[in-house]
Amino acid sequence: MTSRGGATEGAVEEAPETDRAQNRYLLRHGSELIGPFFHTLDTLRDTVAEQAETADPAMGKKLSALAKKIDNFEASVTLVGQVKAGKTSLVNVLSGNVGLLPSDVNPWTSVVTSLHINSRSNTVKTRAQFRFFDDGEWNKIVRGGGRIGELAGRAGADEDLDKLRAQIETMRDTARRRLSSSFEALLGKTHKYGYVDRELIERYVCLGDPDELELNPKSQQGRFSDITKSADIWLDRPELPGTYLFRDTPGVNDTFLVREQITIQALRGSKVCVVVLSAHEALNTTDLALVRLISNYESRQVILFVNRIDELAQPSAQVAEIRDSITQTLKSYSRLKGASVVFGSARWAEMALSGDLEGLDEDARAALDDWTANSGIAADADQMAHLWHLSGVPALMHTINERIIERSGARHLEAVRAALSNITSAMAARQALAAGRDTAGRLAKLDPAVLRQELADLGTRAKQKLDETLARLENELAPALAQVQDDYVNRATEALGEHLRQGNGGDSWTFNSSGLRLVLRTTYDRFSARARAQVESVFFGASSDLGGVYIGTLGLEIDGFHIEPPQVPKAPPPIVLGKTIAVDLGGNWWKRWWQRRKDPANLAGEYRDLIDAEIGSVIQDLKENQLSEVFGEMRRVFDEFLAEQSETVLDLLRQAVEHDAAAGAGDDADQAAGAGDPTDTRDFTTIINGVLGNFRLTEAPEEPQSEDEGSDTFELRKVVGGY
Repeated sequence: MTSRGGATEGAVEEAPETDRAQNRYLLRHGSELIGPFFHTLDTLRDTVAEQAETADPAMGKKLSALAKKIDNFEASVTLVGQVKAGKTSLVNVLSGNVGLLPSDVNPWTSVVTSLHINSRSNTVKTRAQFRFFDDGEWNKIVRGGGRIGELAGRAGADEDLDKLRAQIETMRDTARRRLSSSFEALLGKTHKYGYVDRELIERYVCLGDPDELELNPKSQQGRFSDITKSADIWLDRPELPGTYLFRDTPGVNDTFLVREQITIQALRGSKVCVVVLSAHEALNTTDLALVRLISNYESRQVILFVNRIDELAQPSAQVAEIRDSITQTLKSYSRLKGASVVFGSARWAEMALSGDLEGLDEDARAALDDWTANSGIAADADQMAHLWHLSGVPALMHTINERIIERSGARHLEAVRAALSNITSAMAARQALAAGRDTAGRLAKLDPAVLRQELADLGTRAKQKLDETLARLENELAPALAQVQDDYVNRATEALGEHLRQGNGGDSWTFNSSGLRLVLRTTYDRFSARARAQVESVFFGASSDLGGVYIGTLGLEIDGFHIEPPQVPKAPPPIVLGKTIAVDLGGNWWKRWWQRRKDPANLAGEYRDLIDAEIGSVIQDLKENQLSEVFGEMRRVFDEFLAEQSETVLDLLRQAVEHDAAAGAGDDADQAAGAGDPTDTRDFTTIINGVLGNFRLTEAPEEPQSEDEGSDTFELRKVVGGY
């Protein structure tokens, strides 16, 4: 049964895709750098898949699984910024789809929308998928007002909380009116479609224009947007050399901060963050709230795209001023000092892709002419290609691709190389066992149950070692974070006390949270480095023990034989440290909070409780979400590695026994040795090494901490506001 306004969960509804881009060949400009990288992945995948077709079933299964892992790579990019900065328009042009995601309705994007380009992992014919909040998530929003309700309630902002409740009530009533009897049934569900177009996306992603709804109550615009948690779109773009994931996020100045946690999650999983700024007000007060989030990335992961230079009167002169202003602002954030800044216009890029220049009025033409004459971008006989380069999008893509290659791309290739090394080791072991009649005969007497138990015991010890290591790491981090919290609360309260002793009780005092976040980040970085080293040691120990099984129990004698440990998952940047806390909001309610507390002693006590609770919420989020996620991924990777290696060892034993039985039956020993394994391991290894030889397999090193961040001279006292 199909629900009103959408497809049933799991069902796929089909229709043609909307297409407003005529010049998609322009997408190749800016993609030159990453083309060879994706070509390497494709060649590896094809080589592995071809080998899987000729291998025996057991080895073919491993090779096919690896081919799928190679295909799972996506160049992940998240775009963030204020409402009307032009994020959605930029996502559209990066994906080669002018106007697909609505950018000219009010308000615009209300959920995180993910565009998967050239994905090979989407095996079904789904082109669009929309997930709804479940009942618990929806109730948290409408009963508590989301994060902003939690903040206002904790800080005692009663008047603001009452206004918020009224707004939330309106939102809830609107959702029920739009969805009528289907409302409760839709929560927690997923709608899938076999097509995607603007009208469909507007139904789920845009909040809807109140004027439009008033004039046309039956309008489908924004029908499901209040309850939509996430949107996924799949597009095929052969003009782009590989697989990308572009995430469009809600504006950071979301009235309710309802979706802040979802945006944090999107940033946490992204490899590159593009901050879209408006040339009219780059890095203004609202943008600084965004800087809190992105400052937890490494600078090489952050790219600032200053959009809408087409609206400047004289871009050639004003761009330099804006760049200087941004550079000055970022000096306060040491991690962002090396962030790249690209200037451009998503509007010009849209015109180039669509081939439509009708939107160039007199002022817009003057701005374009000024930028054309002074940007230093060489002329091109192809007018649209020249406009595309002037838009800054090729420069942005080049910068994105550079970051992908040196970070997530390098890690992916290294993981593939390690997996291939273990597969070729297994092939070499099989050939060695099959070639030696004495070895095969000895292994035929080995009890598989005994070997299986030996492997199980090895796995149990290894997993226990990992669990002990992770538990110890977590136990070390908890008191370190608690100490940071206590120190900061004590110093903040001490500074407040000094403020009050000076007779300033009636004046609002501002708490500066940047120092807290800096020290928390330093603590987290040190923890991450320690965790990675210790988990690598556990992984290496397990691989060494498994190598001992090959050599000792199976009796292999192969020069240079070893088992590669799995790649330790990298701890994602702690974006949650940029999470909004009460003192970040300021505003009238903060002044009223002061005015209602006449007694200095009570004021200091209540202030301490407020700050302690707010800091505690950030630390709790860091431990419960950030750590549990990365520790869970470490366990998953380790479990897969142990299971795969155990299966390989048992399969080798089975093969040796079968060969021995065949030889004993009078078959030619050489023929038996080669049965089911037609490929020379040396040839396969040579091919793989040749493919990988064109690329650096070691990721770029992480950026060192600045002296302020890592030295003992950086004192919390210096960054507590008012002291």
